[in-house]
Amino acid sequence: MGGVEISETVILSILLLSLAFALGFALNRGSTCAVIAMTELVQERRPARFVAFLECTLWGALTYAAWHLMPGSETRWSSFGLAAAGGTIFGVGAFVNGACAFGSVGRLGNGDAEFGFTFLGMYAVATVAGLGGLLPAVMASPMSLTIAPPVALLMLIGFAALRFVLQRRNVKAYWNMSCAMLAVGVAYATIILLKPGWSIALSHAQSLPLASVVTVAAMFAGSVFSRALDRGRYRVKWPGFGGAARRFAGGTMMGVGAVLIPGGNDTMLLVGLPAGAEEAVLAYLLFAVSIAILVRTIGSSAQAWSR
Repeated sequence: MGGVEISETVILSILLLSLAFALGFALNRGSTCAVIAMTELVQERRPARFVAFLECTLWGALTYAAWHLMPGSETRWSSFGLAAAGGTIFGVGAFVNGACAFGSVGRLGNGDAEFGFTFLGMYAVATVAGLGGLLPAVMASPMSLTIAPPVALLMLIGFAALRFVLQRRNVKAYWNMSCAMLAVGVAYATIILLKPGWSIALSHAQSLPLASVVTVAAMFAGSVFSRALDRGRYRVKWPGFGGAARRFAGGTMMGVGAVLIPGGNDTMLLVGLPAGAEEAVLAYLLFAVSIAILVRTIGSSAQAWSR
């Protein structure tokens, strides 16, 4: 019996790490970042990347439906007030940082070492919150999809068709973005099913921290491999003091927001929205709006690194 249990554990571990690697690869390959999406939408009037995020949510929902499951022990959502504050703070932090949680994985994979300080800030906050007992308890009751799978599929087709119209002059970009969002949605949702409660922003502060850290490391490795495969030669851009301070400040704010929600934009997008959790919907809306307002008033230089 012991040998069988060990074999199952090894298989599940390999599957989890493979999915994390694929997630990091897709995040880098698709320039997946909410800050970039809002910058393109507000400054350039290009909504395609923003629409693609909705497709990503639906891919996640369909993955849960395919397994006839939703995360059965996901962290409890905070009250509306805390979720709203968390979404806003996370959005401001992402703007200051220059990338959301997804985008930071991609940028770090590109060799932008400054973004290591983003995760240092997020994980410092998560560690303090964990030690102080501020992270929420685990929910025992299962969650359910609020959208029937056939409806989700029709919505997915509709959004994909809309984005094709928006990107019809660049079919390559359309397919690259489509594949990236499919991979992100399926990989992330499956990771959540295997390890409920996992989050990029709060990963190592939760149960089984070593497993969470290894999962994050595999995700970073996938992002690095994507860039190395694309360029053929990998270069690290070492951080300056100003850049490192900015990323750390942004990451710290993102960490505070993630504790309040709880979870980053990854959790909101691929757990909260598929489940129709009203707190997560509010948090994600304010997250996106806060970035849009700052992009509109201050401006943003965030841009996709892959086309």
